[in-house]
Amino acid sequence: MRKVSSKLKKVKKAGGLPVAVVTLNGGVCLLLRVNKKTGSSLHLSWSTDGMNFSKDDREVSIYVSAKRKEKIKDCSDFSISSTPTGFVMTYIRVGKTKEKDVIVVSKSTDLMNWRVLSQLPKGDSTRATIVYDKTQSSFVLYRDGLFVKGQSTKSLALWKEKPSLLFAGRPGMFDYERVSVVASLPTKEGLLLIYDSSVKKDSKTLLQIGGVLFHANDPKRVIWRSEVPLWQGVAELKNERENISPVGFVHFNEIFMVYWTTKKGDLVLSTFPAIFKSADIYEYNILDRFEKNPIIEPRANHDWEVLGTFNPAVFEDEGKFHLFYRALGSDGISRIGYAQSKDGMHFTRRLNHPIFEPTHGMGYPDAKKVSGPVGFHPAYYTSGGGWGGSEDPRTVKIGDHIYMTYVAFEGWDSMRIAITSISVDDFRAGKWKWKKPKLISAPGTFSKNWVMFPEKIHGKFAILHSITPNISVDYIDNIDTFEGYIDSPRKYGTQPGRMDKWDNIMRGAGPPPLKTDLGWLLLYHAHDNREPHKYKLGAMILDKDNPTKILYRSEHPILSPDMYYENDGKPGVVYASGAVIKDKDLRIYYGGGDRVVCVATTPLKEFLDYMVSGSPGLYELKKITTVL
Repeated sequence: MRKVSSKLKKVKKAGGLPVAVVTLNGGVCLLLRVNKKTGSSLHLSWSTDGMNFSKDDREVSIYVSAKRKEKIKDCSDFSISSTPTGFVMTYIRVGKTKEKDVIVVSKSTDLMNWRVLSQLPKGDSTRATIVYDKTQSSFVLYRDGLFVKGQSTKSLALWKEKPSLLFAGRPGMFDYERVSVVASLPTKEGLLLIYDSSVKKDSKTLLQIGGVLFHANDPKRVIWRSEVPLWQGVAELKNERENISPVGFVHFNEIFMVYWTTKKGDLVLSTFPAIFKSADIYEYNILDRFEKNPIIEPRANHDWEVLGTFNPAVFEDEGKFHLFYRALGSDGISRIGYAQSKDGMHFTRRLNHPIFEPTHGMGYPDAKKVSGPVGFHPAYYTSGGGWGGSEDPRTVKIGDHIYMTYVAFEGWDSMRIAITSISVDDFRAGKWKWKKPKLISAPGTFSKNWVMFPEKIHGKFAILHSITPNISVDYIDNIDTFEGYIDSPRKYGTQPGRMDKWDNIMRGAGPPPLKTDLGWLLLYHAHDNREPHKYKLGAMILDKDNPTKILYRSEHPILSPDMYYENDGKPGVVYASGAVIKDKDLRIYYGGGDRVVCVATTPLKEFLDYMVSGSPGLYELKKITTVL
C-alpha cells in the first residue's frame, strides 16, 4: 500500500492474512490465514487495544465431521460473531463448480476448535454474517449478492426459512454500486448490520461504510438506514490491480472499528463514534389498518404475479368494489391484475390472468436495446424491483368509460405516464377491450404520480401532474382525440417540501382526488428528514373550482410504514394509489413494501375536522422510538 488517508490507521499485526475479527474479554481477536506451499492454516492474533496484535502459534481447526478437517485453501470471506453460548463463524467454501459453492456455518466455544453445523447454497452471495437475536431466541443470517437477504433459524443446524429480500443499493446514493455485508451485532436499539459500499477508481479506492438497523422485535424490519456513509476515507494502492477489502467490524471501547486488508496482508483500521442515539417521534393513529391486512398477496402458482401484488387502483360500480393492482412476475415485468369485493375489505373474486399487458413503447422493454436479461434487477428497485411494464395504475370512472393512467416503465431511460380506457359495458361483461394506450408525458422526462380527477372541471378532463413546488393541473377537452404531451415542471425524484414539517421531502400524489364538502381531497407521499427511509402519507384539501389552490394540509403524516407487511419487500413503504368514500368512511388502498395490497380507514367527518383545525385530538397519539 502506498498511503492511506488520515482517517485510516495502520495496525501492527502478527504475520498472516487477516480474514475476520471479533471482540473477546475486553480485547480484539483477529483470525489470520497463513499460506504455505504445504497448504493453508488458520491462527489467532490478540490485542488489548485493537491496534497492536500478537500471534498465537496454535492452529485453529474446523471439523467438517468428527474425523475430517476443513481444507482452508478452499475457504474465504470469513465472519465471526459472538453468541451467549460461544461464537458463530460463516465462510464461503468453493466447490468443484459454482453450483456447489456453499455458505458454511460453524460454531465454537473457544475460537480454536470449530464444528460445521450446516451448509447453505451460496447463490449470488459473496459474504454472509450471523447475529444472535435474543428477543426471538434465534439466529439471523444476513447475506449479500444482487441485494441483501435475510433468514432466521432457531437451530444453526437447520435452516427451514428461505432468504427474503431486505434492501438493495439505492440509485443516486453512495451505496448504489456496491452493498457487501461486513458484520452484524446486537445493540440496545436493534440488530445493526454494517456493509461496505467502497468505490475503486484506478489506484485509489473510496472506502465507504453504510449501516442498517433492524427492529429489536423483527430482524427483517428496517427502521433506519444511513443516508450518507457512516465513515468514508481514501486508500491509494501501489497499482490498479491491488484491492483493499474489509476484514470485519467490532464495537470496542465505545467506538466502532472496521478493519481493512490488502491482498498482501497490510492491515489498517477506520474508527468512528457509536453515533446512534434515541430520539422520540410522535405520530397519531389517524388511519385504522384493516385487521386482516394484507388483502391481496402474491400467488406462487401464478408466474405473472409471483413476486409482488401492490399499488392498487380502486373504484365502485354496480354496488361492488373493483381493484386493479400492479402484479410483478418472475420475468420482472409488471402487469395489471384484477380483484372484486362486495364490501371493499374482503376480495373474494380474483382473476387468474392479467387484465392489461404492456406493449413495446408502452412499458414493455425491448430486450435488444437493453443490457442483461429481462427480469428482476435491484438497479430498478425504486420502481418496485422490476425491469419494466405497466406500473402503479390509477383509475376513475367518468361517464361511460373507465380511464386508467399508469407508469410505462422501460428502464431509467424511459419512465413516462400512459393513459388508456375501457367502456363500462365491456368492463361489466368481462371483455378487456382497452383502447390503445397513449403517452401523455413528454419524452426525456421521468414522470410518475400523475392522477386524473374523477369528474370534469369546467367541462374538461383534469390531470394533476405535480404537487411541488406548486400544484400543477392541465385540462384536456377530449382524452380520445388528445395529441401531444403535457409539459410538466415536475421531475421524478424528491423535491423540497415544508422544511419545518414532517413532509420536508416531497415525492408525489397518491390516488385520484376525492370530492368532499371542503373541496378535493388529495393524498400524497413524502418523507421526514428525521426518518428519510420511510415513505409516509399526507393529505391536502384543494379548491373545488381551482384545484391548484391548497386550502388545508395535514399537520401530521396520516399513515407511516410501521407494520411488518409494510416492510417485508422494500422496507419502509406505504404507497397509496386508490381511495373511496363509503358509508361515511374514508378508505385508502395502498401497497405495503412494494409487495402486498392493504387498506386503512377513518371516519370522513372526523378526518375533515382534523384537516381544518390541524388538531388531531380525536386520534390516539403514539410514541415511536427511532434511531438517528
